[in-house]
Amino acid sequence: MKNLSKNSLKNQLITLSVCATSFASFSTINIKPAQASFGDFMLGVGAGVGTSIIINNNRRANQDRYRPVSPEQEYFRGRSDGINGLRYDNPRNSPDYDRGFQEGLRIRQGKR
Repeated sequence: MKNLSKNSLKNQLITLSVCATSFASFSTINIKPAQASFGDFMLGVGAGVGTSIIINNNRRANQDRYRPVSPEQEYFRGRSDGINGLRYDNPRNSPDYDRGFQEGLRIRQGKR
Protein backbone atom coordinates (compact mmCIF):
# COMPACT_ATOMS: atom_id res chain seq x y z
CA MET A 1 0.00 0.00 0.00
CA LYS A 2 2.89 2.37 0.80
CA ASN A 3 4.47 1.80 -2.59
CA LEU A 4 1.22 2.61 -4.32
CA SER A 5 0.90 5.99 -2.62
CA LYS A 6 4.58 6.87 -3.32
CA ASN A 7 4.13 5.97 -6.97
CA SER A 8 0.89 7.89 -7.11
CA LEU A 9 2.58 10.98 -5.62
CA LYS A 10 5.48 10.67 -8.10
CA ASN A 11 3.01 10.36 -10.97
CA GLN A 12 1.11 13.42 -9.83
CA LEU A 13 4.34 15.45 -9.56
CA ILE A 14 5.48 14.30 -12.99
CA THR A 15 2.09 15.13 -14.48
CA LEU A 16 2.08 18.55 -12.81
CA SER A 17 5.62 19.26 -14.05
CA VAL A 18 4.74 18.26 -17.62
CA CYS A 19 1.62 20.45 -17.54
CA ALA A 20 3.54 23.43 -16.15
CA THR A 21 6.33 23.03 -18.72
CA SER A 22 3.82 22.70 -21.55
CA PHE A 23 1.91 25.77 -20.40
CA ALA A 24 5.12 27.80 -20.09
CA SER A 25 6.29 26.70 -23.53
CA PHE A 26 2.95 27.43 -25.15
CA SER A 27 2.66 30.90 -23.56
CA THR A 28 6.17 31.92 -24.65
CA ILE A 29 5.53 30.81 -28.23
CA ASN A 30 2.54 33.12 -28.60
CA ILE A 31 4.16 36.22 -27.05
CA LYS A 32 5.54 38.73 -29.51
CA PRO A 33 8.95 40.19 -28.69
CA ALA A 34 9.09 43.83 -27.61
CA GLN A 35 9.84 46.15 -30.47
CA ALA A 36 10.92 49.76 -30.08
CA SER A 37 10.32 52.31 -32.77
CA PHE A 38 12.98 54.72 -33.96
CA GLY A 39 11.22 57.51 -32.06
CA ASP A 40 11.51 55.56 -28.80
CA PHE A 41 15.19 55.00 -29.49
CA MET A 42 15.79 58.69 -30.16
CA LEU A 43 13.87 59.61 -27.00
CA GLY A 44 16.21 57.39 -24.99
CA VAL A 45 19.28 58.86 -26.68
CA GLY A 46 18.02 62.39 -26.02
CA ALA A 47 17.38 61.61 -22.35
CA GLY A 48 20.88 60.19 -21.99
CA VAL A 49 22.52 63.15 -23.70
CA GLY A 50 20.48 65.63 -21.68
CA THR A 51 21.40 63.93 -18.42
CA SER A 52 25.10 63.91 -19.28
CA ILE A 53 24.98 67.63 -20.17
CA ILE A 54 23.36 68.46 -16.83
CA ILE A 55 25.93 66.39 -14.92
CA ASN A 56 28.87 67.97 -16.77
CA ASN A 57 27.51 71.50 -16.25
CA ASN A 58 27.07 70.90 -12.53
CA ARG A 59 30.59 69.50 -12.21
CA ARG A 60 32.06 72.44 -14.15
CA ALA A 61 30.13 74.97 -12.03
CA ASN A 62 31.43 73.32 -8.86
CA GLN A 63 35.01 73.47 -10.17
CA ASP A 64 34.59 77.14 -11.13
CA ARG A 65 33.17 77.97 -7.71
CA TYR A 66 36.34 76.87 -5.92
CA ARG A 67 39.00 77.78 -8.48
CA PRO A 68 41.44 80.53 -7.47
CA VAL A 69 40.63 84.07 -8.64
CA SER A 70 42.40 87.40 -8.24
CA PRO A 71 41.84 89.48 -5.07
CA GLU A 72 40.24 92.25 -7.16
CA GLN A 73 37.65 89.83 -8.55
CA GLU A 74 36.83 88.59 -5.04
CA TYR A 75 36.49 92.16 -3.75
CA PHE A 76 34.16 93.26 -6.56
CA ARG A 77 32.11 90.07 -6.34
CA GLY A 78 31.64 90.66 -2.60
CA ARG A 79 30.83 94.33 -3.20
CA SER A 80 28.26 93.39 -5.85
CA ASP A 81 26.67 90.80 -3.54
CA GLY A 82 26.43 93.36 -0.72
CA ILE A 83 24.97 96.11 -2.92
CA ASN A 84 22.38 93.77 -4.45
CA GLY A 85 21.37 92.31 -1.09
CA LEU A 86 22.46 88.79 -1.97
CA ARG A 87 23.46 86.29 0.69
CA TYR A 88 27.03 86.11 1.94
CA ASP A 89 28.83 83.60 -0.30
CA ASN A 90 32.57 83.20 0.29
CA PRO A 91 33.54 79.61 -0.64
CA ARG A 92 37.27 80.43 -0.76
CA ASN A 93 37.30 82.22 2.64
CA SER A 94 38.79 85.31 1.03
CA PRO A 95 39.36 88.44 3.14
CA ASP A 96 38.96 90.45 -0.08
CA TYR A 97 35.41 89.16 -0.48
CA ASP A 98 34.71 90.08 3.17
CA ARG A 99 35.92 93.66 2.63
CA GLY A 100 33.94 93.98 -0.59
CA PHE A 101 30.78 92.56 0.98
CA GLN A 102 30.99 94.98 3.92
CA GLU A 103 31.56 97.88 1.52
CA GLY A 104 28.56 96.77 -0.55
CA LEU A 105 26.35 96.63 2.55
CA ARG A 106 27.44 100.16 3.53
CA ILE A 107 26.60 101.41 0.03
CA ARG A 108 23.24 99.60 0.11
CA GLN A 109 22.35 101.22 3.43
CA GLY A 110 23.46 104.63 2.12
CA LYS A 111 26.26 105.14 4.67
CA ARG A 112 29.02 105.55 2.09
